[in-house]
Amino acid sequence: MPNTACTTETTRSRTKRIWAPDERVTLSQAARIAPGGVSPNCVWRWCRRGVLSRMGERIRLEHIRAGGKLFTTPRWIEEFGHRLAEADAAYFETAGEPVPTPAPSPSPPRRRARRRPTDQEEAERQARVRAELDAEGL
Repeated sequence: MPNTACTTETTRSRTKRIWAPDERVTLSQAARIAPGGVSPNCVWRWCRRGVLSRMGERIRLEHIRAGGKLFTTPRWIEEFGHRLAEADAAYFETAGEPVPTPAPSPSPPRRRARRRPTDQEEAERQARVRAELDAEGL
């Protein structure tokens, strides 16, 4: 069944598709719609991780998952841009006041590298193992 929710606009160089505001689009299609010439991977990051605003708030692009794919809509892309702009405006309105910094996320504990035994320690360990094996009769 043909998709009647969108129209096309033809210019000299190419045909541009005009999406309906609530039509679901893939992330590749969303990358073509979004301003700034972003990649599909960038749109994926907007959905999954979001963008950290200057105020420390994480703003994500609204999306749905269907059949193992992520979809968004042109309206959600536009709202995402408006939320980012509002967050920036709020930051610059409080430019003279101290901005609360987000609490740093705790980093995972670092594993220490195991110290390699010296040749003498290794020889002593092997001697203990041999003594245990001899005691067991093996």
